[in-house]
Amino acid sequence: MEDKDTKLANIALDIIRVANILERLGGKYAHEADLNSVQQYMILSLLNAEPNLSMGDLHQNTLVTKQAITGVVDRLKKGGYLEIYKDSKDRRITRVLLTEKGKKALQATRPKRISGNQEVFSILSEEEISQLTGIFSKLLLHLKNIENI
Repeated sequence: MEDKDTKLANIALDIIRVANILERLGGKYAHEADLNSVQQYMILSLLNAEPNLSMGDLHQNTLVTKQAITGVVDRLKKGGYLEIYKDSKDRRITRVLLTEKGKKALQATRPKRISGNQEVFSILSEEEISQLTGIFSKLLLHLKNIENI
């Protein structure tokens, strides 16, 4: 029988394995919409839900380093998927806006995202999906507190 430490280590490793597989699958869907990565999709999706986020907001919402966010945003800007501009009230803040091309790329991922998520989570019941949602929300909040994010 495994001790608690071994079980927790195995859970952490399984989460990493699941994340790696989901990132590869998401990368395929993103590529079909001419995006280079799941991170690009995530940023477009965040900006679609909440227009004009700041670079800091993107960092907080993605939990990706500020340097990585800057690189992803720069590539998306060069590709015409978004625009960046200085906040009119505070010039130290850089805001990001989704362009029409960005909206179209995001829409192009939708069918694959929906069918892909349905396939990935098809082995779980509605109750298990609700439980998993609650567990991951709780774990994410706790990890943010540990990291002071």
